[in-house]
Amino acid sequence: MNDEQYAEIVGALRANEQEHSSYNRRLHEHDEKIDKLQQTQVQLANLTNAVNNLANGIGEVKTAVQSVDKRVGELEREPADKWKKITWEIVKAVVLAAAGAGIAILTRGA
Repeated sequence: MNDEQYAEIVGALRANEQEHSSYNRRLHEHDEKIDKLQQTQVQLANLTNAVNNLANGIGEVKTAVQSVDKRVGELEREPADKWKKITWEIVKAVVLAAAGAGIAILTRGA
């Protein structure tokens, strides 16, 4: 092997080492990116679970609010029903009194 061939082999070896270093650097960068993507995926999974839990909690709150609304509606309706009954009884008493007075006037005159 002469000096020229040796220099050619050494040059090719250096070029291969540089290329190898470049590949190693790029692979290392890809590994870092993959690690970041995996971390992001875990965070997204955690956020998805948190959103699902929040949605379940909101559903429970909605059910509780509807229940309270129904109970409040019933409580508000109760005095209105009482007033309707009282009003009906007063009207009934007035009508009966008027009818009684009318009958009394008609029977006196007869």
